[in-house]
Amino acid sequence: MNQHDHTVSQTRMFLENMVGFAINATAAGHHVTPSQIVESTLGKLLEVSEQHFPLAKILDTSDIILRAEGPGAATSMPWLSALNWVSSTAERNIRELSIAYFEMRGVNGKKIVKGMDTRLTGVAPGSLWMGIKVGSPSEDHAHINEDQDGPTLVEEIRNLPAIARFIDNEGMLSGLEEVAPDPAMRDISLNALLRFSPTGQRGIHTLDLATGSEGMARLGQRERVVLKEAVEKPSMQRARHGSFVGEIRAADLDRSRMMLRSVQGVGTLRCVMPDLSAQQASRLIGRFVCAVGSYQVDKNGRPRLMFVDRFEEPRFSPEHQLDLPIG
Repeated sequence: MNQHDHTVSQTRMFLENMVGFAINATAAGHHVTPSQIVESTLGKLLEVSEQHFPLAKILDTSDIILRAEGPGAATSMPWLSALNWVSSTAERNIRELSIAYFEMRGVNGKKIVKGMDTRLTGVAPGSLWMGIKVGSPSEDHAHINEDQDGPTLVEEIRNLPAIARFIDNEGMLSGLEEVAPDPAMRDISLNALLRFSPTGQRGIHTLDLATGSEGMARLGQRERVVLKEAVEKPSMQRARHGSFVGEIRAADLDRSRMMLRSVQGVGTLRCVMPDLSAQQASRLIGRFVCAVGSYQVDKNGRPRLMFVDRFEEPRFSPEHQLDLPIG
């Protein structure tokens, strides 16, 4: 039974009890007017119609649900700045996660995400609830998920609460690799969770993420501190050392992330290089480079995430010279 049907069932039971009370009162010789009966139940009926049914719709139709709490979301009329923060944060984070997801599959993530039809499923009071339905890629790219191993984009998004539950007071708990076995997608998800974590400046102190499959997890300023550390210094457990040649095609300089594309036998490799400046990154875009550093593999042994020590000129391609110091 979905949440809407469950709410209907509860409402029906409530109304039947109300009618039964009136019948029993009349049978016992008590004079009960319709106004008295309605007066005793009107508040509950309004709560059901204004809160329970809107929330049931969100729970039934959303891929991910956000629940914001704080002074900006504490009443049935939330601050406009708080509502705007939740909606804009959800849109930006789903977009950025989706772009990175498709880039890791060797395609133009920005082009695909531009055509995705992501929808707002509803807004409900009781703090501030917001539901999001993740759109599908355009028909030209609908085959992408079917041709790739691993979870779909929607499954990765629905997995965010499960990953968030590994945030502890001092760092990330052990066992995260089992819940998110792909190092690249794990890094992408941690970046998304960091962006979801509120700063408290918009009247929102905590933001819960919930999905039907993974339940709910809470993000606040404490989690933000832990996530910031995890993103700046990603765990490289069981890392191997090596080098890979490919083309730099995309970069997120705010998070020091780059995509190394067309790597022979690998495809796309997500790279982390905290000390890379914006000027250096701009010179690398579109170039073939040899990335040297430590890398992690997925459950199939394929390299997915690399902490880059340095970039070198690829020996096999002398015509591609880098405008960066080598070494």
